[in-house]
Parts: sequence; structure tokens; C-alpha cells
Amino acid sequence: MKFILPKLKNKKSTLLNFCYTSSLVLLGNTSYAATSLMVSGHAGVVGQATYGSPPVGSDFSAIRVPIGLVLEARPTDNFSLYLGIDYAYNNYPGPTTYLGQNSSTAKSNSSGTSSPLPFANTTNSSAYSQQVDNVYITQAYFTYQTAIGLLKAGRMPRHWGLGIYRNAEWTPFSGLPSTSDAVALVTDFNAFDIGLYYEKYAEGVGATSLDAEANAFTVEVRLKSDPADVVSSGVGQELGVMYSKFSHGKSNTSLNILDLYAKFYLSSFYLGSEILYPTGSTQSPNYQSLGGAAACPSSPDGTPTGSKTCTSQNISAFAALLKLKYQIAASENTSLASTENAQLRLGTEERKTSHVVGLLGGYVSGNSNQFSSPGTTNSTNSITALMLHANIQPAFLMFNNTLPAINGMPGGALTNTTFLRLDYTYENPSFGSVGPAFIWGMLNAVNQNYNAQNSICTNTSPTVDPNNPINVLCVGGNNSLGYEADISYRYTTLDRVTFGLDAGYWFVGNSWQMYNQSLNKGVYGMRASVGMQF
Repeated sequence: MKFILPKLKNKKSTLLNFCYTSSLVLLGNTSYAATSLMVSGHAGVVGQATYGSPPVGSDFSAIRVPIGLVLEARPTDNFSLYLGIDYAYNNYPGPTTYLGQNSSTAKSNSSGTSSPLPFANTTNSSAYSQQVDNVYITQAYFTYQTAIGLLKAGRMPRHWGLGIYRNAEWTPFSGLPSTSDAVALVTDFNAFDIGLYYEKYAEGVGATSLDAEANAFTVEVRLKSDPADVVSSGVGQELGVMYSKFSHGKSNTSLNILDLYAKFYLSSFYLGSEILYPTGSTQSPNYQSLGGAAACPSSPDGTPTGSKTCTSQNISAFAALLKLKYQIAASENTSLASTENAQLRLGTEERKTSHVVGLLGGYVSGNSNQFSSPGTTNSTNSITALMLHANIQPAFLMFNNTLPAINGMPGGALTNTTFLRLDYTYENPSFGSVGPAFIWGMLNAVNQNYNAQNSICTNTSPTVDPNNPINVLCVGGNNSLGYEADISYRYTTLDRVTFGLDAGYWFVGNSWQMYNQSLNKGVYGMRASVGMQF
């Protein structure tokens, strides 16, 4: 028997090869078996502090230490096994729930003690969260290449378009990547591919109740070409459509989720766009932060108490994202696609000098009934609001995960918002990349309770109830979220360790002013980060 030591293949992954050779001398025959194990992962440290954050001018400091590891075993060329584990010490929010929220904002430990989930509320005029120290299995699936396509089954990462709904990209600032427990078949026809998914959503996931699981049947079709091949073809593109039929029987939830996207690369220009359009109906109480109704005190049809609303609610929401980039003085050898590819794969000193101007614009629907207390007249029959994925963070302070979670107001997850971001990035292999950004934002729907005649907004302090998923704060009486100026710096070593510094100043708009209270107009903050992917 012969044992071959592990070999380092590249900077991003370590390939461990174990080869065993058995010689059958008497038979004059030799047989071989080989298994490879590839290891990749990510790690980071993020510290930030913000001063004067609305609605009550609170100061906040936070630290996040994410660590993740992905193991890929490949017994044969056609068969692979994946296991992904993520852990984060943090007082940042946890993962986003996309089309609603969990039915409760507190969880109990083994002794029955209830603790609020991250940023479920505010207390003592300042934001707070629970330190979350949980190990999550983010991937546990296999793939097998068949004659008709790639078969996948298990808990797998999911991504779509620009990531406003499904986003499996890792950043040191956000929550966990999108995953789903699914059985899938993806067939590649070179110019396009088709994916078929049967997905299971476990208890506690947004848009389900706590008593059972939900199902989804999904079809994804993508027309594609290689963006790195812009020089020869003149254009690189991806065009895609995803349709998902989501259902949960015990809460009478039925959703049709349509997601469309497009990406185009020219030599110096990039255009990306995505729209998300979910429609359907539900009696799930998990949509209260989006203006949905509260659970009934009793369920006459025999389902568990509190698992359904008294009336069915219609869902019709909309979100869109537009991204434009232009590289100044680009050429065939320094196209925008090659610049972005170098930023993903190379250290700063291996890259070329570049100047890139970018525009990011987004819209996510909302409704005035998001601000209402659950069970009021305006919150029982229609849900027109939506949330974007937590990775969509166009501003450091205005759309920040340390803002308190107030229904109808944007924070770490955008809702009820229109925004524009203009930025410029200059990168030089000698010192790294630096660039300013200017952001404007507004609410799409204002709080109709914001008047002296309504008793909800005559109190002078936030409503605090850690066990209530609805956070009624008397803000949102104006459309303006304000303006912000940010500056960022990045440097990546040859070992793929990225150092980052961010700073910003936010001139707060009147939408954050609490009823009958003064508003701190100026918010500023700083963030330092170290992250690596290997």
C-alpha cells in the first residue's frame, strides 16, 4: 500500500489527495481507487460604530466574527459531496426571511428562558440585540452528473439574478447565504440551462407557520455567455427567468413567485437589472411586518391556536433593482469584465489601474398598513409590501443592520423604499481602491397613524414588547429618508486577505422623526473589516 501526502493546489482551496494502490502479485493485476477532498471557506472580523442613529439619536457599536468552511469530497469524476458549516460571534442581525418574518421574535433555551431575537425591538432608547453563537449547516448535499443533467439533492446554496431574493454570496457584513433543502436537476445546453427544483422549507421560515413545513416547485431558465469573452464576441450576457409555486397547506398559503433578470457586459459598460413579483394569498400570521394580520385567538378548523389569521389576505408585491457601471478609458485588454474578474481572483498588486463609475437604483414596494398594529382594519386583507435580501445594502448608515427593526422602515433589509446610489471607484495596484458614494432614499408609503387624532401616535416613547413581532414606533410621517455621503477603501493581499475601511455621514430625513419629538439630523459612523476567502 502506498500513501501520497496532501498537495497544495492553489491559493483559494486545498486539495487533499489520498491514493491507495493495491497490487495483486499472484494475479498479475493492479486496481486503483482515488478520492479527492477540496476545502474552501471564509473568515472575517468586522467592527463598527454609529453615532446619533434615529429615531432617538442612539449610539451603537458592534462586532461580527464570521467563520465558514465548505468541504467537497469527489469519490468519482461524476459524483461530489458538499458540507458547509458557518458560525458567527456577532451582535448583528441573523439571516433575512424574505417574504415575511417568523411568528415570534424571541426564542427559549433549554430551561425555558425567553430571549429576544436580534433587533426585535428597542429598549431604553437604544438598539439592542442578542449575541448569536450558533453553528449553522449551510450546505449538505450531493451532485451526480447524469446523461441528462446534473442531479442535486440536499441543503444547497441558492442565488438568482442580482440577489434581491436569493443571494448565496458571502460578505463579512451580512447574514447567512440563501439555501434551500431541495432535489434538483440542472441541464446545460451550452447556450442556456434549465433547472428544476422541488424545495422544502422548514418550520419557522418566513411565509410558513410554526406547525408544519412548506413546499415549492421551481423552474429556472437561463440564457448565458461568458462575460470574460467580451473581446471576441463583443458582448457577454445572462438572461434568466425563475418561477416558483410556493404552498403551505396549514396556513392556506399559495404564492406564485416570478423573478426576471438580465446582465449585459460590453467592453467598458455593464447593465444589470432584476424584478421580483410575488402574488397569491395566505392566512399565515408571519407577514405582520409587511402589513399582514395577526393570528386568530382560536382556530375552529382544528389547526393549532395562533397559526392562522381570521381572514385570507391577498399578496401582490413588487421589487426591482438596476445596476449600471462604466469603466473610464477601458480597452480590449482592460475591459470592465476583466477588471471585475481580477478583483475576485487576484491580489491588489496583481491588478491594473482602473476608474469605474457606478449607478445603483432600487424600488421595493410598501404600504401604509405596515405601520399599523396587527389586527387593525387596514392590516387584514392585503399585503403589498416586500423585503429585499440583506446583502442589498446601498448605504452604510441609511440602510444599516444596526437600525432598529421598525415595520414600514428600511434597515438591514430594505422595504417600502426607493433609492439611488452614485459611486466612483479608483483602484491602483500600489495602494488599493478608494471611492466616494452619494445615496438618496425615500419611503414609498407613509404612516397614516402619524397624526394627533390617532391614539397610537400620541405616546412619547417606543412601544416595547420583546415577545411581539410588531414594533409600533410613531415614525414614517414623511417620505424623505435623507441623503448620505460615504467613502470606502479596500486592499487585498496576495493571500486574498481584504482590509476595508468605511465611513459615512447621513443627513437624516424627516421620515425618521418620531411623533411630537425632535429629530437628530446628523448621523455618522465608521467601520473596519478584515475578510478572506480561501
